[in-house]
Amino acid sequence: RLAPGPKNRAAMSGGHLSKDFFELIKSIGECKSKQEEDKILAAEVATLRQRFTEQLSPKKMKEAVVRMMYAEMLGHNADFGHIHAVNMSQQTNLIAKRVGYLASTVCLHSGHELTTLLVNTMRRDLKSTNHVEVCATLVAIPKLVNLETLPALMDPVCALLDHPSEVVRKKAVMALHRFCQLQPSSAADLSEKLRRVLCDKDPAVMGASLYILHEGAEADPKAHKDLVPSYVSILKQVTEHRLPSSFDYHRMPAPWIQIKLLKLMATLGTADQRASEGMYEVLLDVLRRADTGINIGYAIIYEAVRTITAIFPNIQLLETAASHISRFVSSDNHNLKYLGIKALAGIVQVNQKYALEHQLVVVDCLEDPDETLKRKTLDLLYRMTNAGNVVFVVDKLISHLRETSDDAFRASLTERITQLAERYAPDNSWFIRTMNGVFELGGELVRPDVAHNLMRLIAEGSGEDDEADMALRRFAAATYYSMLDRPILPDILVCVICWVLGEYGYLIGGGVALEDVVDKLVDAVERQFDAPSTRCWVVVAITKLVAQLGAMPAQVAEVCGKYKQS
Repeated sequence: RLAPGPKNRAAMSGGHLSKDFFELIKSIGECKSKQEEDKILAAEVATLRQRFTEQLSPKKMKEAVVRMMYAEMLGHNADFGHIHAVNMSQQTNLIAKRVGYLASTVCLHSGHELTTLLVNTMRRDLKSTNHVEVCATLVAIPKLVNLETLPALMDPVCALLDHPSEVVRKKAVMALHRFCQLQPSSAADLSEKLRRVLCDKDPAVMGASLYILHEGAEADPKAHKDLVPSYVSILKQVTEHRLPSSFDYHRMPAPWIQIKLLKLMATLGTADQRASEGMYEVLLDVLRRADTGINIGYAIIYEAVRTITAIFPNIQLLETAASHISRFVSSDNHNLKYLGIKALAGIVQVNQKYALEHQLVVVDCLEDPDETLKRKTLDLLYRMTNAGNVVFVVDKLISHLRETSDDAFRASLTERITQLAERYAPDNSWFIRTMNGVFELGGELVRPDVAHNLMRLIAEGSGEDDEADMALRRFAAATYYSMLDRPILPDILVCVICWVLGEYGYLIGGGVALEDVVDKLVDAVERQFDAPSTRCWVVVAITKLVAQLGAMPAQVAEVCGKYKQS
């Protein structure tokens, strides 16, 4: 630990910069509001504008550029100092050059008119024998390069792939990554060079190349299929701790390299049995070794599961993946639960059976206060549902619809329940009961076409058994007749009730006469409705029943008299 002597205090505080600059930083840090900060920075920008018009010593010019960069980083325009940053990057002094490149990177963008002034300087600095100077240039290139300047920089950067310093090689690969993003066609020309970089003796350089190769694999998987054995071999070496310990994170070997390799395998193994078979063994090993109970291990397991669900399916891998993910879903950690739900959703797409055993745990996640988790869980339950578990799942969803007050979540629940009921209903009477519950709880959130589909089902039946269809209509008529006694009914349900009773009220039975149905509908006319058109459905139902009675009861005549001028 450093002793608090004058020399060490200067080293820790950056003695090469003025006390005035540190006072500026301190005052900004102590600001209580954005307005107070803006006032200080506005005064600083005005001071800098004046200072840049003076003849400054190299040390003061360097500090002025740093202060200008600081002001820009905090959102204040100091474009009058940009040219000085460019000029500083052209100096021979190494520290001044690094400050110049850093300030240019922070303050300029690839389309800025001053970037063209840097091209020749960059080309010269890329050929420097000082690797620090080369690195400063390579850091600036990805931010400042554009399609016009790219051809001038391509060859010098490519030449650096053979540089003796691993730091330079790594930064050269990162610059080439930016080149490929700007001009995708250049990736084909760099293919052989990047394949050689994949075999670089330094793991950091190799790791940097994976990002370009991944984008290339996504664009053209066939051209990269031959690299699958290489990726498998690298991943095996990583998991077996053959890389230097400096690449470990919480004792997990090179986790970011592992994750990128897994993503590459997922891309190249999709719908390719031959390529996928070469990955199975190493994927099992990754799952086993990553299960250490720490967050970075969970991240690798999650990515491995995503890869397993993307490549050609393997039963053993899917079972192992499902067992690992089950611990995520049952965890008390919200982030792990969320990852588990997302991973199970991927497994369900491959084969439902591997996720169905976790059905109860998934349903419990709907009760979590985290809204994002609830929505992901709802999506997963929707994918997990089939004809065998639809009754259980829909009952759970309806209970949540009854309890939740979040309108967005209620809308999602209503939509999902409707879709599941229409797709997997075990019988028509269950479908009617379920939809009645949705209408009653969801109300205005239910789409009008859902009510139309229900009415059409009751009218048309299955078309295969007339007796069963008639029984369905009797059930519907009796159900809706009893529902009219409820004090509150949403408009969409009232419309369905009125249509069914108007068409099939004569089927109710149980001692209920048409006059009784008419009486209840007459009472319903006086309800308070959200939409005026709902009352029309009630009046039309009464009209249909009066036609069947052959006579107009007095209470109906009263209704007609009241609404004929409506």
